[in-house]
Amino acid sequence: MIAFISDIHSNLEALQVALLDIDEQEVDAIVCLGDVVGYGADPKEVIDLVRSRCTLTLLGNHDAALLDDQQAFGFNERALRAIDYTRGCLDPEVEANHEYWDWLGGLVPAMALRIHEDAEEVQLVHASPREPLTEYLLPALGKSPEKLQANFDAAAHRLTFFGHTHHPGWFKEGSAFVRATDDQSELTLEPDSRYLINVGSVGQPRDSDSRLCYALWNGATVRWRRLDYDRESAREKIHQAPALPDILGDRLLKGR
Repeated sequence: MIAFISDIHSNLEALQVALLDIDEQEVDAIVCLGDVVGYGADPKEVIDLVRSRCTLTLLGNHDAALLDDQQAFGFNERALRAIDYTRGCLDPEVEANHEYWDWLGGLVPAMALRIHEDAEEVQLVHASPREPLTEYLLPALGKSPEKLQANFDAAAHRLTFFGHTHHPGWFKEGSAFVRATDDQSELTLEPDSRYLINVGSVGQPRDSDSRLCYALWNGATVRWRRLDYDRESAREKIHQAPALPDILGDRLLKGR
């Protein structure tokens, strides 16, 4: 059993609850698909947890923007302010923080995963097979079959797990997006079908469900977990951080 988490965005309260729940699932590994930082108030604490608990972690576009300002091209003002706040929390001039920058600098936005020699190898990307760091595979992509098929063509494996859009669910090749809409949504994988599977967002859900989301994969099925957490505390921390716009906290209550 593999637990996939993604798009934590410095939300410590959500990550702590997700990890407590994962501990009850008897998983063999925890994999993070990127965007550890951005938006939230606790980047250092979240990085510490991800480093200590995750077997693998990918680079997300917000992580990349923290490392290189040029990767922030196209970010809105709120996202840019959050990156500046994160950089302040991880001040690179402080020697004790160098380990955080070294760790982030060693991440990549895509890799293959084979959990043991008899298991199926799968593809992991932050965003998409075609553009692993930045492309948005939003639910409406089913209305653009050529773009969707281009991503299936770029996928080197039958199963691709991704995050980035904060919308849990899946594309089966040739079909529209299917949303994972509740706390026990499950996909039974057809052996002759190919899938692009969004694991959802732990720290910034945007499918109008404010509960955190992560996914469990056992080789035959993918199951999504939706859990409540202390959104008010996460929101209040953002409001108390002068550099962070209040809307980044307020949106946690709305799930969008």
